[in-house]
Amino acid sequence: MRSELSFYVVDTEVGFVGLVLSEHGLRHTTLPRNTRGQALTDVAELGATRAAAESEVNGISTDVQTLGTGRHADVSQYVDWAGVTPFQRAVLQQTMRIPIGQTRSYGEIAELAGSPRAARAVGRVMATNPLPFIVPCHRVIGSDGTLHGYGGGLDLKERLLRAEGARV
Repeated sequence: MRSELSFYVVDTEVGFVGLVLSEHGLRHTTLPRNTRGQALTDVAELGATRAAAESEVNGISTDVQTLGTGRHADVSQYVDWAGVTPFQRAVLQQTMRIPIGQTRSYGEIAELAGSPRAARAVGRVMATNPLPFIVPCHRVIGSDGTLHGYGGGLDLKERLLRAEGARV
């Protein structure tokens, strides 16, 4: 039997971020949205059916707010990796290690994840990242140093990088 997913919306400096939680932790996040309503629509589409109480988010909301200011917060402790393949997890974990204000290419992430010839596969993982904003796929760029695809659009990717002090 599948457990019920709950949701919580965090108001950050870059927008409203929806959190989807399982009984084991953070399963999904949304990209920053302009309104709470947009974030609520997104979490519903991700399967969350019940509002989580503040006590259930156990500091996640504070850390997400910190990320929204462009500062570091270790959110890896909250992640529920269910449904993620070993390759996807390796890629997402390497992406979480990119320091704030820095970027890495898809090829660099592939190499760090142990699959040096898998830059395109890394791109697919970034495109289906279940935890955008938490797993900072906005810090992954093309080998030529330019911004490439982002679910929230390149303007949002650039805005997030600038908030972190990255040169773009």
